[in-house]
Amino acid sequence: MIHLNQGMGRFVHLIRKLIAWLWSAQVYDGMIPIIITFHSFTETRKLALGLLVIWMAIRLIIQMVVQHQQHPLQLPFEAVFLALILVNTRLIVLREDMDGPTNFLLIALGFLIGGRQSLRQWRLSLGWLALTPILLAGVLVLHHSAVTTWSTTVVKDIYEATMNGHGGINRFATLLMFVTTSAAYYALLSTSRLARLFGTAAGLIGYVLCFSMDSRLAQIAPPIALLFGWMAVHWRAGTTKIVLWAAGALASASMAVGMSWFVLAPDASVNQGSDLGRLEAGRCWLSLMLTGRNRFLYGVGYGPKANEMCGYLKDGKGFGHAHNTIAQLGGQLGILGILAFLILAIIVAMGLWRQFTVVSSRLNQERNHHAFVQAAIGFNTLLLLNTITTTIYRGNQVTQCLIGFLASTSLCLLNSSLGDPSASARSSVTLLRSGSMR
Repeated sequence: MIHLNQGMGRFVHLIRKLIAWLWSAQVYDGMIPIIITFHSFTETRKLALGLLVIWMAIRLIIQMVVQHQQHPLQLPFEAVFLALILVNTRLIVLREDMDGPTNFLLIALGFLIGGRQSLRQWRLSLGWLALTPILLAGVLVLHHSAVTTWSTTVVKDIYEATMNGHGGINRFATLLMFVTTSAAYYALLSTSRLARLFGTAAGLIGYVLCFSMDSRLAQIAPPIALLFGWMAVHWRAGTTKIVLWAAGALASASMAVGMSWFVLAPDASVNQGSDLGRLEAGRCWLSLMLTGRNRFLYGVGYGPKANEMCGYLKDGKGFGHAHNTIAQLGGQLGILGILAFLILAIIVAMGLWRQFTVVSSRLNQERNHHAFVQAAIGFNTLLLLNTITTTIYRGNQVTQCLIGFLASTSLCLLNSSLGDPSASARSSVTLLRSGSMR
């Protein structure tokens, strides 16, 4: 009997340690690469969106529990958003509101979830996101037989032939940019050699995928975001000359690429027509605010009406969207939509400035603080590049959640432990222990 009790005691102890380790490693964030991979296929897209709703609910519940433990008198604000998830689950999973207000609900949910994370928690989340390029590369290799010839656009060819779950190649390219940059910053934030190696390898794999998408934005945006984040952090760190040299190199490279695209390339005329068409689409959508009937205030509304009004573009076929997020918001939602965007942009800018002020002080020499601010600036630079050149939030619920999630890196309080899973792990072990003592 004594041996049996000892065996049960060891078993319970192992269970406690396993729960604590899983909680501390944020194993629930391991759902993100699975969600993105499943969402790449049309037949498993609804499953992926169901998992996305479950992941958001789990994250909100965890934040509610941690907040109650640390601040028991504070009202659980996350409970309101948890209720909103529940009542909008059908619209999200069955994609019944592709152009409606749930687009912005998902962005807000991602922003709220990420805004509560500590620096340690962010490093773990980025580590799970870094796994995504590797999974996607494996999936693409398994489907390589869908293409007969290998070319510089092989990823695009395989995706369009066998996957096509994101509703368009550009949306898939956007997600690849997100996970590639996440892998690079996971390598930067990690302290162990193995983790850095993993993040670097995942980032390189992700960028190879981006380069094979036949998307100019996917090819140039991640390097620009990484470089801009580095320049911003090192501007006041005694390396001004190096930063100026890097800025000059970036400007020169941009001009060289522009000359190649619009003047020297064999399809330069096609590139010119494409980009001029996108500018015209943005101008048309934004001008819808001035067409009367209170449209300056409210826009023309959700649905296909805006595209119908700009349908004369592209030989009468229309572009389907504005190719510019601000123009899209202005056309559909009027000045109120643009104000909503500016409110979010101001919150992000204030958060970045607060972080930048912290690391600019000579009193703060923490390497991981400098690295995280570099990541926050880089992520939001990437989001800004997508915002001004694409309608980034449109047509993909996973992208919408990640937009808010990555933008909220600007809100991380570098010295705060609020939301840290290690605190939750300790609390869980304590609860288990107290339960076993009873």
